[in-house]
Amino acid sequence: MRLLLIEDEQDIAKPLVKALERRNFAVDWIDNGKKGLAQSLLNEYDCIILDLNLPDLDGLDIAKNLRKDKNTTPILILTARSGHDSLLSGFESGTDDYLTKPFDLKELVYRIGALIRRNSYNKMEVFRIGNVKFDVKALKVTVNGNRVALNNKELGILEYLVRNRGRVVSQEEILEHVWDREIDLFTQTVRTNIKTLRKKMDPDKKIIKTIKGKGYVIEK
Repeated sequence: MRLLLIEDEQDIAKPLVKALERRNFAVDWIDNGKKGLAQSLLNEYDCIILDLNLPDLDGLDIAKNLRKDKNTTPILILTARSGHDSLLSGFESGTDDYLTKPFDLKELVYRIGALIRRNSYNKMEVFRIGNVKFDVKALKVTVNGNRVALNNKELGILEYLVRNRGRVVSQEEILEHVWDREIDLFTQTVRTNIKTLRKKMDPDKKIIKTIKGKGYVIEK
């Protein structure tokens, strides 16, 4: 799933990006308030991690602008500000959750996961589709009880498809939610990863269906 991190402190942002990528998230990092708002309006994200004290534009103003634009992406605040009033201001601006600095990385990952599930079509953590079992939290896939080794992008595609089970998603949408902003939108990488994903867990193409000219779907 794809995250937007808007954080100007490099000492926090750089290790956080690496840690989140190790946990199978695609992360775009912006260190400026105005640029962060523009990026969040330009692309679709599964969750926005937002610092409050930013150059050019305060984090609360970013949240207000997003909600004014009818953007419903979950927003998690990272803040060094203390006090009840600051937290209330965050929720009044349309944010969904918060963590105060310094924060525990494991707790952050759990909170991000909870926000993504809450905003997804399918909110489960363990999916069973025929002979396939997918534990999203553990990033574990088994076929007939035997574990299957998937790479990060294969896991990301599978999670996005199961989160949107019953809905056809296009290659472009998968690119937007599984890869970061550096990806070439005209690449064949989605098709290639779908092919290897099927080879590992769905060789008969009974689970991941191709809808010609539209994209892919895992049917309900």
